[in-house]
Amino acid sequence: MESLTLRASPSSTASPPLRLPGRRRAASVRVSASGAGEPDLSVTVNGLKMPNPFVIGSGPPGTNYTVMKRAFDEGWGGVIAKTVSLDAGKVINVTPRYARLRADPNGSTKSPIIGWQNIELISDRPLETMLNEFKQLKKEYPDRILIGSIMEEYNKAAWHELIERVEESGVDALEINFSCPHGMPERKMGAAVGQDCALLEEVSGWINEKATVPVWSKMTPNITDITQPSRIALKSGSEGIAAINTIMSVMGIDLKTLRPEPCVEGYSTPGGYSARAVHPIALAKVMQIARLIKEEFPEGRSLSAIGGVETGNDAAEFILLGADTVQVCTGVMMHGYGLVKKLCTELQDFMRMHDFTSIEDFRGYVPFTVFSLWLNWRWKPSG
Repeated sequence: MESLTLRASPSSTASPPLRLPGRRRAASVRVSASGAGEPDLSVTVNGLKMPNPFVIGSGPPGTNYTVMKRAFDEGWGGVIAKTVSLDAGKVINVTPRYARLRADPNGSTKSPIIGWQNIELISDRPLETMLNEFKQLKKEYPDRILIGSIMEEYNKAAWHELIERVEESGVDALEINFSCPHGMPERKMGAAVGQDCALLEEVSGWINEKATVPVWSKMTPNITDITQPSRIALKSGSEGIAAINTIMSVMGIDLKTLRPEPCVEGYSTPGGYSARAVHPIALAKVMQIARLIKEEFPEGRSLSAIGGVETGNDAAEFILLGADTVQVCTGVMMHGYGLVKKLCTELQDFMRMHDFTSIEDFRGYVPFTVFSLWLNWRWKPSG
């Protein structure tokens, strides 16, 4: 496991102009309401128009054409495909690679799943295959939002080639995987970049000088202060932040077999923890990033929230903190692609309860501050 210590970046004080040469970007987020009838769930984020704020998060639910098509047919606002890199041959996904934590301490199979762990790597399918499927999806769904998730080794030319090829497939935006906790850190990939501000600034510079579509930088929660790398990514030119990725974890030990879980030929490794159990942690991280954006980037940046979303109320919490979109990955694996209908219905029920007619009516509605400052103010002795 890589060190979680952040190295301060010596040149991170100055922000580049909001518009970079050749970049198609929207400076701010806009949401339009219909003004009548049912609460309007439509959003426009970095110029990307979606019928609702619910996006398939990068992972198994976006692993190929068939499942991404299913997501669009079911009504998801957008899809972020499973992460790709130039050479899929270096990726070997093992089986089993998932483990579950249930609410019942006895581990009954009927007990609700509250935690989910994976040790899955990025896509092991050839890049050309994935790109052809992106093209087909955009041909069939030209008005739907498809986002390519990418990750590459510490090599500027490789990053530039990957960006060019993925953009040529017609994707509407890029999500940069700076956050996978077990995604080949020995190659300076995934969280190994997101946990090192100096490295992150350099790689973000490479990405943003090449990209012509909006860029979302996906941040790792496996760090002391998530605002440090988020600030670097935004100052380096990213239009938005996505957070959080999974939390480094060991799911458990089978006390009968004395083997770790998940167990592959008697071995295991720390992996990424997700599902409902991580939701409170995700809320805290999203709150911190939302405050950062509000205070330091008044010209506008977007925030895509991720972490333990299974209900419309879960999504409402993220939006109240300042999120523009809400991603769901493990929830789809557990409940299916039809989950989006439940999410939309429940979110609209919440909006009706408070007379909100659009997402923008309540995005960032909940105030937040540094607790120590609030405490000093709240309990300051009189006189």
